[in-house]
Amino acid sequence: MILWQFAMIFCTQQIFPVFYNYTPKRNCENFDIYANESSCSMSKKDECKALKDCEEIRLLKEPPFHSAVEEFDLFCDHKAYYATVVSTCQFLGVLFGTVIYGHLGDHFGRRMVSFLGITIGILFAMASGLSPSWPVLAVLRFIVGSSIACVLVVFYTFICELIQPNQRVFLRAFFNWGYARLIFTLICFICDHWRSAAIATAAVVIPVPLACLFILPESPKWLISKGKPKEAKIAAQKLQKFANEVTLFTEDLQRESSNQQHIYTMKDLLSDRKIAKRAAVLGILWFSTSLSAFGSDLNSRNLAGNFYANQFVSGAVTALAKIFIFIFDEKLPTFDRRKLYYIPQILMISCYASIMVLMIFVKEDDCDEDYWANWGVIILNIIGVSLIEITWDACYLVAVECFPTEIRTIGIGTCSLLARCGALLAPQMAYLSSVARWAPYGVVVSIGIFSLMIGFFFLPNTKGVDLGNVDAANDDFEKKNSPHRLKCDSPVL
Repeated sequence: MILWQFAMIFCTQQIFPVFYNYTPKRNCENFDIYANESSCSMSKKDECKALKDCEEIRLLKEPPFHSAVEEFDLFCDHKAYYATVVSTCQFLGVLFGTVIYGHLGDHFGRRMVSFLGITIGILFAMASGLSPSWPVLAVLRFIVGSSIACVLVVFYTFICELIQPNQRVFLRAFFNWGYARLIFTLICFICDHWRSAAIATAAVVIPVPLACLFILPESPKWLISKGKPKEAKIAAQKLQKFANEVTLFTEDLQRESSNQQHIYTMKDLLSDRKIAKRAAVLGILWFSTSLSAFGSDLNSRNLAGNFYANQFVSGAVTALAKIFIFIFDEKLPTFDRRKLYYIPQILMISCYASIMVLMIFVKEDDCDEDYWANWGVIILNIIGVSLIEITWDACYLVAVECFPTEIRTIGIGTCSLLARCGALLAPQMAYLSSVARWAPYGVVVSIGIFSLMIGFFFLPNTKGVDLGNVDAANDDFEKKNSPHRLKCDSPVL
C-alpha cells in the first residue's frame, strides 16, 4: 500500500501541465496595459493583442512557478497552442501505454512489467526536465505518459491481487490521489521551476521499481492463471514476510486454469457477451470521469485566488473525502459499488451546475480577489474535483473486480484506453475558457448527466468479489444484486 502511494505520486504527472503550462501575466515597459481598472480581468487573447506593438515586454509580477510557457515564450497566437500540444502528447502517451502494457502485464506478469514500465517513466520524466525545446519536451512527456498507464493498469492490478478483498477500499481511502497531489504540489512549490520539479517529482518514485525488483513476489493469482501452481505457492509464502495472516491462495490452486497455454488478447475480452457488456459500460464511465477530472484540473490554473493554495486545498479535500468512503463501506453493508459511483456523481453535477450559474448570471469582478463570486467558484470547484476523484474509486474497483484474472489487465487497459480518449479532450476543454469562462463546466455537467444515467441502469455491484473466481462471483452478484432491484442483499462469498 505504501508502494502504491509512491506510484500515485508518479501518476500525478498527469496534472504537471497545470504547472509547466502556467501562464503569468505580462506588461509593457513603454505603457501599462493594466492601468485601466477594467483591464484587470483582461483575457489572454486581449493581453496578446495589447502587447503586439510593445518594444519590451516584462512579467507583470514574479510568478509563483516558472513554467515552460515562460521559458519557451509560448504565450500568443500559434505558440500559445503549442503548450496545449505538449500536454496532449502526454495524454496520448497514456492512451498508447494502456494498450501496450495491458497486454504485456497479462502475458509476461505483473511484477517485471511494472518494474520495466515505471523505470522507463522515471528516466524519461527526469530527462524531460533537461528539454532544450518544446518539441523535445512533448516527445519525452509522451513516453512518461505511457509509463503512467503502466502504473494505472498493471501495477494497480498487481497490488490488488496481493491484498485481501476487504482491503481494496482501504487502499483507495488511505493511499490515494489526494495525498499524492499534496506531495506533488509541495515538490513543485519547493522547486519553483518546471525543470527541477520534473526531475524531483520523478526521483521520489524510485522506491517503487526497486521494490518490484528486490522485494515483491509475482502475483500468485497470475501465476495460477498461467498454470504455475508451484511458483504461485512460493510467491504466496513470500508474502508472509509482510503479514501474520496471509492466504496461501489454496482455493485458487484448486481452480488451476485449464487454458494454461492460451495467450489472451482483446478478442477474448470481447468474445464473451457478459464481459464485453461490462467493458462497454465501464468504458463509458471511465471516459466521462477522465474528461471531467482532467478538464477541471487543467482549468484550475485559470481560477482566481492563490495558485498553490488552490492545488493544496484540492488535494487535502480529496484525501479527506476518501476516508469517509472507507467509513461508509465498512459501517453500511448497503453502501455498494453502485452507490459509491452515482451519489458523488449527482453531487458533482450540482457543484459544476452552480459554477455555471455564477459565471453566467453574476457580474464578473476579477479585480477584487475577495469578491464573493470568485470564492464561490473556487470552493465549488474544489468540492467538485474531490467528488470526481471518488467516482474514480468506483470505476477502478468495479473494473478490477469484474474481469477474470487472465484478462484483468487487458480489461482495465481497455477501460483506461477510453479514459485516455477523454483525457485527450481535456486540454481542449480547458482552452474553452478563453471563449467563455463557463464553457468547461458546461461540458462537465453534460457528460456527467449522461454517464450518471449509464451507471444507474447498467453498473454492476461487485463489492467483496473474490478475484480468483470472478466469473462465479459476478454470476452470483447479478442474480442477487440486479441494478433494477430496489433492495440489494449483502452477499457472502
